[in-house]
Amino acid sequence: MKKLISNIIYLISEKFLTTFILLVSNIIVIRHLGVESFGKLAIFQVYFALAVTVSEFGIRRVYSSFRTYRREIITFSEVLLLKTILSGSFFMATLLVVYFFKLDVIYYLLALAFLASPFESYSYHFEANLNNQLLSKIRVSVSLFLALLRILLCFISADLILIILSFSISNIIINLLCYWQSKKKGFKPDYSLSAARKLIIRKHLLSRSLFFWLSVVVVQLNLRTDQFMLSIMTSAASVGIYAGAYKLVEQFMMIPSILAGVFLPHISRQTNIDRNLYLKRLYFYSLIISVPVSLGCAVVAPFLLPALLGQAFNPSVPVFQLLALSLPVLVLVNLSGLYYSIHKLEKYAVFRNLFGLFLSLSLNAVFIKLGGVVGAALSVLISYTLVAFFVEFLLPITRKNAMLKLESLRDCFLPQSYKSLIYEFKDILHKRKYKK
Repeated sequence: MKKLISNIIYLISEKFLTTFILLVSNIIVIRHLGVESFGKLAIFQVYFALAVTVSEFGIRRVYSSFRTYRREIITFSEVLLLKTILSGSFFMATLLVVYFFKLDVIYYLLALAFLASPFESYSYHFEANLNNQLLSKIRVSVSLFLALLRILLCFISADLILIILSFSISNIIINLLCYWQSKKKGFKPDYSLSAARKLIIRKHLLSRSLFFWLSVVVVQLNLRTDQFMLSIMTSAASVGIYAGAYKLVEQFMMIPSILAGVFLPHISRQTNIDRNLYLKRLYFYSLIISVPVSLGCAVVAPFLLPALLGQAFNPSVPVFQLLALSLPVLVLVNLSGLYYSIHKLEKYAVFRNLFGLFLSLSLNAVFIKLGGVVGAALSVLISYTLVAFFVEFLLPITRKNAMLKLESLRDCFLPQSYKSLIYEFKDILHKRKYKK
């Protein structure tokens, strides 16, 4: 438990430090580019985020769920091989699509997502072994370096393509540093397995990761449906207005995914805990943290956004408020994916996420037409609320997860829940004091 808490503290600290760094650089980039050019950057980032998600191939969750270090060691070589083969195929496909469809030259940079993918296997190694302190230092250092680079590019009035490149090389640098550190620390995968055993491992990885892959790609599409459809139904300027608000909120949206990377290996390797009760407490903690943050952001938005982004982004205020109010359900939706991983219900996660995608597409088609950028933000709030609670009630096998979330929501209104929380906190402090 001590190692788990330590990892959570490191990751939360990393996320808030990274958020602050990226927030400052994003504000400078937005002011430098203006609404129209920033809209073009935002559209590229939508496609790049999708490319990064595709390049993961669903393997991260499978890798993190291994129960023993030995199992990780014998599986790593096949993970690396699969990611190399798949990434190479998608790398070439991306270049060919951009060339034959005569897309803007900036879209060649999408291929960098697949170039970075094989080395991402080494970051999985750190995550699976709860060695997030080093991983956090690497991520924060790279984020700081690239944020400062973007600020410099803005001050020298660099072209849009150079600013886009500075966003595109982040994963390559992080993954190469993870490769270097794992070699430095003596990480030695087992390459001596027989061909028959390698084939068994490969089939296991593909069978489980396929559902995760489809699921996370659908989630990413769902997360970006608003911007995809805005780019189709409106203009780059509208995307810029929307993305100006989205950029300030999205860092908070990423916290659940990072926490899931800590909790999944921890829960998977515990045999003496009630996993559903563990998840319920996790949902409760996420709500009591995200709700105050959400309400606070919504209240200060009319004063904060014009001050940070300039008067040209005044239309972003209601967008920011709606996205901020969506934060608690976004957190629940992301964290509840742990239920599917722990209970090996990957194919049902695909159903949930597909339902959410179709719901989001339908709502965006209606609300963007009626309300433009504000309509897009409203569709996010409605669709994620339904995905967080309603969709899982449709299938008996996932209904328990929906009940856990509803019980956690109920606990937020019960004084006894906070008394228990205070007791747990005092108990942790007492144990630390006793150890000293």
